[in-house]
Amino acid sequence: MQQIIVRLRPMWKENLYEPVEILIREHEIFPIEEHQHSFFEMAYIISGTGTFYIYNKTSEKKEIPYSTDTIFLIPPDTIHCFTIQTYSKYVFLRFTTQYVADYIGKYVERTLYIPEKTPYITLTNHEKEVVRQLITFIINEQTNRQNFSAYLQQQWLNSLIVLIARSFLTDNQTIFPADTEETDKALYLLQYIQQHIYQPQMLRIDALCQKFNLSENYIGRYFKHHFQESLQQYISRNRIKMAESLVKETQLSMKEIAYRTGYSDACHLIKKFQSYYGISPLKYRKQYILLKGK
Repeated sequence: MQQIIVRLRPMWKENLYEPVEILIREHEIFPIEEHQHSFFEMAYIISGTGTFYIYNKTSEKKEIPYSTDTIFLIPPDTIHCFTIQTYSKYVFLRFTTQYVADYIGKYVERTLYIPEKTPYITLTNHEKEVVRQLITFIINEQTNRQNFSAYLQQQWLNSLIVLIARSFLTDNQTIFPADTEETDKALYLLQYIQQHIYQPQMLRIDALCQKFNLSENYIGRYFKHHFQESLQQYISRNRIKMAESLVKETQLSMKEIAYRTGYSDACHLIKKFQSYYGISPLKYRKQYILLKGK
């Protein structure tokens, strides 16, 4: 009996080498067949019509027609593809699981994995308008890069992610701790830290407790539970991440970046940057420019 060997073409799996990537694309024929990613991909249809195909965990294929303003959230390791009916323009917002956990929180990350939800996002009319505005802001910064473009895009992307996560929850479903009032305060605390990262004196634990009327124990438990690190470790990590963004996206001096991110001076920044990334900020900038130019 002749043995028949079937050679299956390996499924292409794309990886992401930055925490966030923003792509604006337009096609008559979608150039990629069935594939998967190691990261989340939010796909927003700017214009055009077609069909989105996705396989669930039981390998069942689902077809979802798309048109202008349709939005999908594709989880990691999910096989999918697009077919185009009329010329289509998309924006793809790609972000890693770790990005959501680090910059928003594990509670939101867990919500994005709610299994019974389809990748098609159902929003109210008001939410659709908010999404449309946020997407427009992100596209404008992407096509007209300026100082702090990356920082602004991150804030708007975070808002989109939280909005999508909220749409996944039913009225009686929650993943938050029982004390909603304290949880809301903690969410404002995260925003406050991002906004005042350059003002270390305002981010002392005693100042934050007084500002948000939260106990030191609650703040400590909150960060340990959601980020597996202390408040100070969270602030330090976000401070160096913001410095990294300025090193990449601007030509500011190390003295100016140190000032804008709350380091005492350029030497302090360079030492912390070298310790975190294993390379000096200026060398990091040069390498980034070279890679970007390829």
